[in-house]
Amino acid sequence: MSDFLDLLARADARIEHGNAERSAGADDRARAIAAEVARRGRGGGKSVAAELNVSEKTISQAVARAHTVDDPLRRLPHDTLDRLLAAELRDLSPLPAVHWQTLAWIVRGTVVDVTWLEEPGRLLSYEVEDLEEYVVPDAGALAAACRSWSRAQALAVIDAVLRGDDDALPTTGE
Repeated sequence: MSDFLDLLARADARIEHGNAERSAGADDRARAIAAEVARRGRGGGKSVAAELNVSEKTISQAVARAHTVDDPLRRLPHDTLDRLLAAELRDLSPLPAVHWQTLAWIVRGTVVDVTWLEEPGRLLSYEVEDLEEYVVPDAGALAAACRSWSRAQALAVIDAVLRGDDDALPTTGE
């Protein structure tokens, strides 16, 4: 079942990427049209509409869109968060597989909401410390590892677990 969910997650990510690219392309097109209309001056909208064989309304909508979108050079790429989280995971010290499995069990059984943004590592450590001793070997080391993570690293772990991307979590040979 994990392979199935992984395939769906990857497909959804590609769809999201495609939608973001489509929207960015429409924004680029609108900016290009608006710049050409402005370059041509008075009557520019009408001449651009004739040249592109579209209505003047389509041109005015493109110009309006261009005025409402941000400059793409003043924005981070749409996949910046995904790249950041992946980089944070790569920088984590490896943990035994049983520790990652324990964290996955905790995260999937916990409501992770906006209150987790401030101190996700500390909150994870509290959840680990609440476990009975027989649940996970060396729970103290796991809790300490959670507390040692930066905010971004802890959120990267939570994100990977929620997406079911266990392969992204650095695991020791234990």
